Amino acid sequence: MVLRFELDQMASTIHSLEDLVRAIDNDPRPAGYTDALLRFSINPKALAPFCRWNTRHYTRQCIHRTKDHELLLICYEPGQRTSIHDYDSQMAWIKPLVGSVREERFKIGTNGSLKRHGERLLGPGKLAYMAAKNCIHRHSNPGSGRAITLNLYARPLRSWRMYDERTGRPSFTEAPESDPA
Repeated sequence: MVLRFELDQMASTIHSLEDLVRAIDNDPRPAGYTDALLRFSINPKALAPFCRWNTRHYTRQCIHRTKDHELLLICYEPGQRTSIHDYDSQMAWIKPLVGSVREERFKIGTNGSLKRHGERLLGPGKLAYMAAKNCIHRHSNPGSGRAITLNLYARPLRSWRMYDERTGRPSFTEAPESDPA
């Protein structure tokens, strides 16, 4: 009985980006996205053709986009981080595939400034979820090696809010047509 469970579990594991895309396309609901990402496990070497690295800033590579969702591979060199931002009322799932990323969460204080209210380290195999509201955050690579995350957004990102760390003032950023995010 235990052996059968292990075989069933192995069969349900998603081992390629192509199979992950098929799974999220076949069940385009938040619960379907979560299930597919939890079952996703890939050899990091298989990601190499999709990775782009830049010594000055992290990079985003669009793996797949439909009207319902967008799947991005985010590549961080050591010490790189995103701006403080939110997704303008969209849901997002973040799954580290290589290395770890630090997730910092922020709130707008009574005087309009940003207040950090949480931090956690996400490693390979973990899955973070950002709800449509109250998801001001920043991701960074605190390690000495590279980090890669797989980010899934419910609806493709067309714009997002970036926050000035000193003042808390938001500004909208539009995604250029040539840039998938």
